[in-house]
Amino acid sequence: MKHIFLTLATLALLNFSACVEGEQKQEVEVKTPEEVKEETEETPDRFDAEFKDGMVGKVFQNYLEVRTSLVNSDLEDAKTAASNLAQAFEEERAEMKAAALAMAEAEGLDDLRTHFSEFTTLVEPLLKESVSSGTIYKQYCPMAFDNEGAYWFSDAEEIRNPYFGDEMLTCGNVEETITKK
Repeated sequence: MKHIFLTLATLALLNFSACVEGEQKQEVEVKTPEEVKEETEETPDRFDAEFKDGMVGKVFQNYLEVRTSLVNSDLEDAKTAASNLAQAFEEERAEMKAAALAMAEAEGLDDLRTHFSEFTTLVEPLLKESVSSGTIYKQYCPMAFDNEGAYWFSDAEEIRNPYFGDEMLTCGNVEETITKK
């Protein structure tokens, strides 16, 4: 009986010790909403590419939002993202700003997708010359615009086609991987 009591006491002591030790290891840092907002503002990018110029980082982030809205076939979100994209440009990039504004003022998804393709052509040199680290994927859909084809840029290798949305979500391929280390 003493042996059973000693065994149970030892197990209880070990269990208590493990619980106390576990409590000591579990430190939770609670942040205020203001602290969370500051962290988000400091690191708004959800992609791994970094750019030599902060303006280009904003452009790419807004570009990705337009692309995602087109993938989701959400005209209003795409127009809002395009408007934000236009605001990211400085005056010396007037042609790109005008192209972004054309997307923001598009009458429908087809019109917006056409402007998105044109904008992609304009922004390509800027992205390529400004990326300082990370990876950007240049992707291509051969069936876009009645089989003329069209490009877009992505932060992921996975194909999510902005020209067809859920009709042909994975139609396309990676044409170029732009990587800087």
